[in-house]
Amino acid sequence: MKYLIEFAKEYQTLLKSEVISCLESESITYNILLENDDVIIFESNTESEKIRNFANRVSSIYYVDKFLFESSIDINNIYNTAIKNSIKNRGSIAIKYKNRSKKINSQEIIKTLASVYTKNRTVNLRNPDIEVRCIITDDRIYVGLKLYQIDRQQFEKRKVQFRPFFSPISLHPKIARALVNLSCVKKNQTLLDPFCGTGGLLLEAGLIGIKVVGSDVEKKMIDGCKNTLEFYNIINYSLFCSDIGKIDNFISNVDAVVTDLPYGKSTTTKGETKKDLYKRAYENISKVMKKNARAVIGLSDKEMISLGEEYLSFIEKHDLKVHKSLTRYFVVFEK
Repeated sequence: MKYLIEFAKEYQTLLKSEVISCLESESITYNILLENDDVIIFESNTESEKIRNFANRVSSIYYVDKFLFESSIDINNIYNTAIKNSIKNRGSIAIKYKNRSKKINSQEIIKTLASVYTKNRTVNLRNPDIEVRCIITDDRIYVGLKLYQIDRQQFEKRKVQFRPFFSPISLHPKIARALVNLSCVKKNQTLLDPFCGTGGLLLEAGLIGIKVVGSDVEKKMIDGCKNTLEFYNIINYSLFCSDIGKIDNFISNVDAVVTDLPYGKSTTTKGETKKDLYKRAYENISKVMKKNARAVIGLSDKEMISLGEEYLSFIEKHDLKVHKSLTRYFVVFEK
């Protein structure tokens, strides 16, 4: 079957990497047919349960659709191509769209699709049996049948101010989930965050069935992280209070590491320079990772990437602007 992935437009640099990482994490065999800033179209013979698990895991998309066709912005071509790609499903129907072009009027396109797909069918815009989805760009449209809609509001509901333990430096849950996914960790494997803080990364990993392990040099963070995990019914976890230099006394052979290293005035390095702390972090993180495991590490200074390359292999980097004066660099390494 061919699948159409509808991207969200935020955190653009993370989108494609997260989708590919999730496909691999769910052991989905795939062949990418098309990839751009709006959609990914891929082909896979994987059973539907794995595709559903993929949809439940990824943070950077809106929908997973069964791909019907793509077309130029030409009404005759759209009509003829839609005729060739008929829908066999029975039941009521709705045609919905996302217009990502500032110069294309969507109404004629949607009327053309409706003339094909709503013929001899009941239109039900609120709760249809079949939802045809159309993504409109400057020069192409992409059409599919909705299979899974991602509940992106869930991430807003888990923002740090709604958790039992609050810290202003916590990552947004959508970013945290994306970083977990970039690690390619699989369900029931072990993920370590050695600077766990409020537990946002561990929470997102735990919610998708990952065994989570967290450490922090501050006891109050460990206590707060425990409260957060238990508030969201995460039970497969382990926490310990430790300096980064001693984590190998508590854990080894982890399948993935995902962490956001201390970087600002609200965090503490216990008087240690940032460079020295980061160097120790890379060294000790590498010690507890399995061979070929991935580490996804948040940095405030891209010059610190080279320190990591002394211990781990660089895979990719994603830049996210937090506000005007702060850009975070999320780097994927492999042992």
